[in-house]
Amino acid sequence: MSAVTYRPATLDDAALASDVMTRAYPSLPQDPVLTRYRWERVRSGYESARFLADRGGEPIAFLGWIHGPWAKLPERHCEVEVWLDQSQHEQELVTEMWSWIGDRAMAEEPGLLLAYCGEDEPVMLDSLAALGYKREGAEKVWELDLKTHGARLRAEATGTRAQAEAAGIRLTTLADWDAEDKVKRLYELDSITRQDIPSTMPILTESLEDFERRMRGPDRRPDRTWIALDNDRAVAMSYLRFPPVRGLVWTGYTASHPEYRGRGFARAVKLQSLSQAVDLGVPIVGTDNDATNAAMLHINEKLGYVRRPGFVEHHKRVTSRGA
Repeated sequence: MSAVTYRPATLDDAALASDVMTRAYPSLPQDPVLTRYRWERVRSGYESARFLADRGGEPIAFLGWIHGPWAKLPERHCEVEVWLDQSQHEQELVTEMWSWIGDRAMAEEPGLLLAYCGEDEPVMLDSLAALGYKREGAEKVWELDLKTHGARLRAEATGTRAQAEAAGIRLTTLADWDAEDKVKRLYELDSITRQDIPSTMPILTESLEDFERRMRGPDRRPDRTWIALDNDRAVAMSYLRFPPVRGLVWTGYTASHPEYRGRGFARAVKLQSLSQAVDLGVPIVGTDNDATNAAMLHINEKLGYVRRPGFVEHHKRVTSRGA
């Protein structure tokens, strides 16, 4: 068996990396356009590195690390990732790759390495455990069959819109909202609500510039971003991400302002986005939630989402001298 070699991945490798990542986890294909867009626009203050692994002249894996500004991260956590073609899932090779990318990340002097893998990837799970990574959390993943539930979702969307309007709340899209500073207002709602997402690590507030850049992503459209407005105050939001080339249509984010929770507005805007997807002929929509986010888990169950394999979060505490 030929040896594995590693090299830095450039922007021109984005499409190739997305192909490798798709072979690594075929049930969730990665979009080449989105991959390049993310690589070109790493969040302000973040550091990252990307690599491709070859065997016998053929690319078999994508590896990388990324972390935020150390001054804002008390535990100095750095996320590492390994996407290895499923046909190459040999225990020794998988362990070597997690070790290799961990060693590259150690040059950043982190205090903790963070890694994810699918709960249906036994070789990955065993390799991380063998390297001293501990399971710390889980991310549940769900799918909603719009062909099966489309008619019901349309009806529920109409009903929740009427209920919201009766309460003085207008449901509209970002494209149809005529406020001059609407993106800034949506940014404020996004920033407030993300702090309430259950997480094992600090959630850093992104800059307005980064938020605007993310809003312009090739998988997001203003006419498919739904907002609940109390007069001209954004109080809930939901949007779907539509990959331009391949991949599952995905719920990007759904949230409600703390002062308006418990009144059904997050569910109402989510239903508008799902009803719109039904009209667009989307067959399936995916979403994910932290396993402890009871509110969103309840909404997903009521809407008809069904579980599929999720992802397991792993931590490994390290020092600048190693594990």
